[in-house]
Amino acid sequence: MTIRVRSHLILPMLMNLYRFILLLIFLGFRYSLAQSLYQGPQPETLFTSASEKEFLTEFASKFKADYDAPSQYAKLQATGIDAWEMGLFDARKAQLAFYKSHPKESAFSDSFRKFVEARIRWNYWHSLLAYPIIRGNAQPSLTSLNALPSVMVEELATLNVNDESALPADSYQNFLFYYVTYFNAKARNFVKYTTADIQTSLPDKASFARQHLTGKPYQYALARLLVENCEKATPSSVRDVFNLLNATPNPAGYAMAVKTRCGEVMARKDEPIATASKKRTIAPNTFSFVNQSGEPVTLDDFKGKVVYLDVWASWCGPCRAEFPFSKQLQERLTQKQKEQIVFLYLSIDDNEDVWKRALNTLQLQGEQGLSTGGWKSRTVQYFGIQSIPRYILINKKGQIVDDNAKRPSMTDALLQDILKLTAE
Repeated sequence: MTIRVRSHLILPMLMNLYRFILLLIFLGFRYSLAQSLYQGPQPETLFTSASEKEFLTEFASKFKADYDAPSQYAKLQATGIDAWEMGLFDARKAQLAFYKSHPKESAFSDSFRKFVEARIRWNYWHSLLAYPIIRGNAQPSLTSLNALPSVMVEELATLNVNDESALPADSYQNFLFYYVTYFNAKARNFVKYTTADIQTSLPDKASFARQHLTGKPYQYALARLLVENCEKATPSSVRDVFNLLNATPNPAGYAMAVKTRCGEVMARKDEPIATASKKRTIAPNTFSFVNQSGEPVTLDDFKGKVVYLDVWASWCGPCRAEFPFSKQLQERLTQKQKEQIVFLYLSIDDNEDVWKRALNTLQLQGEQGLSTGGWKSRTVQYFGIQSIPRYILINKKGQIVDDNAKRPSMTDALLQDILKLTAE
C-alpha cells in the first residue's frame, strides 16, 4: 500500500519538526548549563554508604524520566495544565512510596533522608512552575503568560523555599530558577517583557530573589538568572546583577562560571532602545493626584525641575525592595543637584490609611502622592502602566523623556540619566 502525502502539507510538517528539534536542543543546552553551574558538593560525594548509593542507583533507574528536565519541558508543551499537575502529583506519590518502602530505608542517615525528600518535593514544584514559563516563551506572539490556578500553588506558601540543605539536589536548583521567574511574572500581572522594558527584566528577577532568598540559595539563584538570561538582557543590567552576585560571600566559583557564559555580553555597550513616541508634555489638567495633606497636585507644580517618578503600592514587594537604593541614590547627590531634582513617589493604593501607614514605616525621602484605584487608577491609565514598580523621567519642561526609566538599583546608569537632564 502506498501512502500519499499532499505536497502542500510537507513544508509545514517539516517546519514544525524543525522547531521541535530546535526546542529540544535549546532545552538540553540550558539544562547542561544549569547542571554545571552549581558550585557546592555533589550528592555522590555527600552520600557514600553502600545502602544510600544502592538506593540512588535504583531510584535514578526507576524514575529517570521524571527527572529528565529537557524531555519533561518538551512533554509539557503538549499537555493540559490539569493533566500535567495530576501527572506530577502521581509521580511524586510513586517516588515517595518507593523511598519509604525501600528495604534499606532504615539504614539511611538523617541527612540522606532530607536530601531524598527535598529532591522529590522540589521536582514536583520545579516542574509545575516551569509549565507556564516554558509554554509562554515558546509562543512569542503571546503578550502575557497564563497563571497557574491559585489552588495549585497555595501549598507552596507553607514550605521553606530558602532551604540551603537542599541545594545539592538538582531539582531544587531548577526550582529556584522557576520560582523566581514565575513569581516575578506574577508581580507584573504575568505581562511579558518587551523590547521597551527589557532593561528591567533581569534586575526585576534579581530583586525578587533578594527579597525571598538568602545565603547560598540566593547566590545560586543570581548566578542561574545570569547564565539563563544574559543573552536576552541589556549589558548594563547584566553587569548590575553580576555586581550583586559579587557582593555575596565567597562568590569566586559562581562569578567565574557567569563570566565564562556572560563575559562577552557584559563587555558590550547597551544598544539604544527604539521608541515610537517622542517627548510629550504632560497636560496638568489631565493628570493629577493628592499629596499627604489631601491637596491636589499636578506635575506642572514641579516644572523647572527634573522629576523621577516612582509608581508603587504598599502591597508591591519589588517596589519596596528598590527604596533603599533610591535613598542611596539621593545621598550621592550634592545639595545643588538636589535642588534641581524631585523624587516623586506616587502610590496606586486603594486605601489612603494603608498608604499613610506604609509611608510612616518606609520613611521615603521625597515628594509623596496618592492615585487610588490600583490597576484602574488615574496614574495607571494615563501612563499605560501594566506592572509596578514603574519609573518615569520627566525633564524641566514637564516632558516625559523616558516612560520606562531605569530603576534605583541600577544606580550608576540612572544617576547619569538624571544628571544629564539637569544640565539641559
